[in-house]
Amino acid sequence: MEKHIYNEQTGISYTLQGDYYLPDLALPDEEEQPIGLWGQRHLRYIKQHHKVR
Repeated sequence: MEKHIYNEQTGISYTLQGDYYLPDLALPDEEEQPIGLWGQRHLRYIKQHHKVR
């Protein structure tokens, strides 16, 4: 069996993992978003009162 397969109809390539072909998918890089005022306050609250999280 072939290790890699490319489907021309969908444009997705697949790799053999054991007995199954799994798609080779990757997420695009995300830009970091700044945390707003309320997000900063929530983060500070979590760090102070819920240290396990």
